[in-house]
Amino acid sequence: MHLHLRFRRIVALVAGLLLTLSIHAQVITKSFRGVPLKTVLEEVEKQTGYSFLFESKEVDVDKPVTASFKNATIQTVLDKVLDGSLRYTINDKLVTISQRPRQGATVAKDGSVTLSGTVISSSDNQPIVGANVYVEGTTLGVTTDIDGNYSLTVPASTRQVTFSFLGYDMKKIAVKDSELFKLVTLVDASNELEDVVVVGFGVQKKESLVGAVQSVKPSELQVSSSNLSTSFAGKIAGVIAVQKTGEPGADGANFWIRGISTFGSGQSPLLILDGVEITSQMLNNIPPETIESFSVLKDATATALYGSRGANGVMIITTKSGRDSEKMTINLRAEVGMSAPTRVPEIADGVTFMETYNEASLTRGRSPRYSDQKIMGTRLGLDPYVYPNVDWYDMLFKDASFNQNFNFNMTGGSKKLDYFLNATAYNENGIVRKPDISKYDTNINAQKYLFQANVSADATPTTRVSLKMNTQLHYRHAPIEDVSDLFKYALTAMPSEFPATLPGESSDTFTRFGVTDAWNGSLFTNPYAQLCRGYGDQFRGHFTSALTVDQDLGFITKGLSATGMATFYNRVYSAVYRSFTPFLYKLTDYSIDDAGNYSYVSESANTGTTYLGTSRGKDGYRELAFQVKLDYNRTFNEKHDVGATLVYHQKERMMHISDSEEYAVLPYRQQGLAGRITYGFDKRYLVEANFGYNGSENFAPGKRFGFFPSVAAGWVVSNEPFWRAIKDKVNLLKFRVSYGLVGNDVISSEYADRFPYLTTVDMDQGYDVYIGTNHIRKYGPILSVYGNPDATWEESRKLDIGVEIGLFDSLNIIFDWFKEKRSGIFMQRASLPSSFGMSNITPWANIGKVDNRGVDISVDYNKAFSKDLILSLRGSFTYAHNEVVEMDEPAYKWDYLSKVGHPINSINCLIAEGLFQDEEEIASSPSQAAYATEFPLKPGDIKFKDLNGDRVIDDNDKCWYGNPTVPEIIYGFGFSLKYKGFDCSAFFQGQGKVSIIMYDSHPFGTKATPGGGLMQWMADEHWREEAPDPNARYPRLSPEWNTNNTQANSLYVRNGRMLRLKNAEIGYTYKFMRVYVSGTNLLTFSPFKYWDPEKGSGNGLSYPLQRTCNLGFQFTF
Repeated sequence: MHLHLRFRRIVALVAGLLLTLSIHAQVITKSFRGVPLKTVLEEVEKQTGYSFLFESKEVDVDKPVTASFKNATIQTVLDKVLDGSLRYTINDKLVTISQRPRQGATVAKDGSVTLSGTVISSSDNQPIVGANVYVEGTTLGVTTDIDGNYSLTVPASTRQVTFSFLGYDMKKIAVKDSELFKLVTLVDASNELEDVVVVGFGVQKKESLVGAVQSVKPSELQVSSSNLSTSFAGKIAGVIAVQKTGEPGADGANFWIRGISTFGSGQSPLLILDGVEITSQMLNNIPPETIESFSVLKDATATALYGSRGANGVMIITTKSGRDSEKMTINLRAEVGMSAPTRVPEIADGVTFMETYNEASLTRGRSPRYSDQKIMGTRLGLDPYVYPNVDWYDMLFKDASFNQNFNFNMTGGSKKLDYFLNATAYNENGIVRKPDISKYDTNINAQKYLFQANVSADATPTTRVSLKMNTQLHYRHAPIEDVSDLFKYALTAMPSEFPATLPGESSDTFTRFGVTDAWNGSLFTNPYAQLCRGYGDQFRGHFTSALTVDQDLGFITKGLSATGMATFYNRVYSAVYRSFTPFLYKLTDYSIDDAGNYSYVSESANTGTTYLGTSRGKDGYRELAFQVKLDYNRTFNEKHDVGATLVYHQKERMMHISDSEEYAVLPYRQQGLAGRITYGFDKRYLVEANFGYNGSENFAPGKRFGFFPSVAAGWVVSNEPFWRAIKDKVNLLKFRVSYGLVGNDVISSEYADRFPYLTTVDMDQGYDVYIGTNHIRKYGPILSVYGNPDATWEESRKLDIGVEIGLFDSLNIIFDWFKEKRSGIFMQRASLPSSFGMSNITPWANIGKVDNRGVDISVDYNKAFSKDLILSLRGSFTYAHNEVVEMDEPAYKWDYLSKVGHPINSINCLIAEGLFQDEEEIASSPSQAAYATEFPLKPGDIKFKDLNGDRVIDDNDKCWYGNPTVPEIIYGFGFSLKYKGFDCSAFFQGQGKVSIIMYDSHPFGTKATPGGGLMQWMADEHWREEAPDPNARYPRLSPEWNTNNTQANSLYVRNGRMLRLKNAEIGYTYKFMRVYVSGTNLLTFSPFKYWDPEKGSGNGLSYPLQRTCNLGFQFTF
């Protein structure tokens, strides 16, 4: 019995093995290219003998299949040719194919399917209310509710469902792809950023783009500051940006595309708004809500069309247009916020100042200045006038200020006419106090009113006319004294020399501001008096208009169109300043009665005024430009994409200034041609050629026109047939390379240097003549400018190699390596000897060269896990390193003196070898007598390195040291997360390979003005005679200027790297309203602690960067 059972089991096992072997023994060898699925299955049946069973309504047998198999099993073939919605089972020679169980769809007994999900917008991932969900050709359909949700039941025979909403591109989804119904994203038809990129004089499809163009989403440019450029750092790959000040209305960042490539005047990129060339000031005033596209053109292919204006890169901003919509869309945003300084240098108080100053005097062999009585009286606070201990910073500045901003825009239109209107208002206040004694407010108040009106209409079926108008009104109220100077006064004035004010007489009609004699014989500056002495009101207006006519010329040949554009830009500025002369008084004597009350005697130190004097200022300019463009775009045989663009443009600018310089009032004129030819084969192989032919009147006839060509090529590997097997994982792989020539005609910022080819002679000028010992004053013509008729364009040769990678349709990586050779940099001769007879009038010439190279990388990840959970990650990295190759220098005896081989913004200084330890070390070291002029060297003074070995320390021992003062590395990374109605985001910004050199911040005054305050860190970290520290951060103190210890040297060079939490935001959306809390510059991590490291080199004594916290509300109707 047991043997029989065992035998049966063995037979069954063998039979199963034979069945398995028989299945796997049937293999298929065949190549299919675009054939129906039905043909593939028939071939499988033919080669294997298997039969297929399925419901025709469940399997799309007409679906095209492209695949190749060699000795493949039937399982391999089916896994390849059947999509994810199907499954199969094999039983003997019968293969059954059926639909997988549907997620997000419910199947009824009668076969009908109920589909449900959420419809959102691609621009902001917000639900679309009222979207249409329907089956074409039937009456079946529903609309989405207030949360974008829908539920639709369709018959079993339904193949696909359509989603549509006015203003968005239609989308169709096959019923079998049930997973796709859970979250449906519609692309805004008015925002073509999903598929195209704005480039020079037009747009190009992303897939065919071969130039280095960074497209930025407007939502990434949202910042709490009213200046747009403060959002650039770390968010735009290829852009180096640093913010130096937080002053309201003037806190825009300095920015360069791919770093700095020239030491000439023209370092700024070209800025284009709706076809109009604008200034960085106007760029800063553009509200993010009005931006439809923001493109940064970085390589020669992208910028060559702009010829003379494209050497430093181009930023193109296009504002929104209206859209065909049944009803108007209205958006409102209101925001209130508080701002406070990120970091302010700490100043020593009066007692610390006096004790440290006495220490400085004693350590240099002088008597102490401040008596023990004065120090003790100040410590005890006996009297604020006799023993002043003034916190000047607290008197002039407060801890925080409050700001408001508001935005309103509306979008709508019909098939023939659409519109976009926007109004934005900013009200920003500074941290300057309103003096109690003043009748007027001296705080900073910056108000901006920004308007955008865009209208487009179809004049004929083939003609479209659009008008875009931008108005920016900027009002600024501020102290008449420059706010940066007020900061400097407040942080350098001595706290214990004189009070801010003195008691006055009952008959006084003015305030007595305290003062005392300065140590150089004049009077000290009273910071409080400078704050109170007046105010200024400034107005700036920017107005642009762009009229565009687009004409379809398809009746001539398919794909041909023409565009004409006329643009106008007007800038106006006016200012009124009102001020008085403060009454300054010195405390000359005082007395104390038996009750301990003080009486004071003061005397006038100047003649003040009790009325406000008035002065005015004004300037501005207007610019008119015309542009005509022909475009041709056509696809032949569905594989050959051909495009061509030809542009003619001209521009004239007139200055509105009351300047006696003749060159300033002459018009600025430019004109040129530009062209582009593109070809793409089967969306795989791409080539492009561009040129710009520009003229500039800055140069002599024969030198005015320049030709700037470029070429580029690209290979979209992911569109190759061999890539299809992994395209669902690596959906994009593109290589591109470009090389070209661009130019720069901005040779100087001075009007007098505008025409460098002209020689200027000034008549009836006085000059001195010496004949022996006799001096004679003569009058006559003098050569003031020596012209160079060969002056011409600054040129840049740019090479770019880029790779674009897309993974899983969610992760996108763009990598670019670039190299630039700038030549013909315009500079004034500096190495001609005085005997040449050209002192101060040396000619200008194209004699400079700079090499610039680096990489920029951008990464973004977007994933909608469900309708309730959406995650976005993004990051960027930019490295740009430049080196001077040639410049006009003397023939230095020692190579290290030359700037060649070093970055443009390098630090020139002595090398500190620490602090002298004792007198013996001083005696045995090279002589530093050239610098030890005020005080003999002592232990604790700075010891410098003798680079040339001549045993003498002087300016010949200075070299180029450390990293440049402009960061070579800028990076950023952040995330945004949306879960149901909640959303949060954060972004970190960093900088690296940057040095900070501290200067003009030494204690107790400057060389020209002895007597000044003391930074707390110097009081804490200086070298002390009683406790000598060879690693002290500041050398031995001196009561006055010490030339040796104040030389620019490596001891004062610090690492400026930084990582900052730039932005953070948390919000909640309920139906049509969103409320959010946001912050800017919330945390900073840096080894540099004395002031905000982003401010860079100097002394930190200017308006600080601001940390902001905001509460905002958004409404959409």
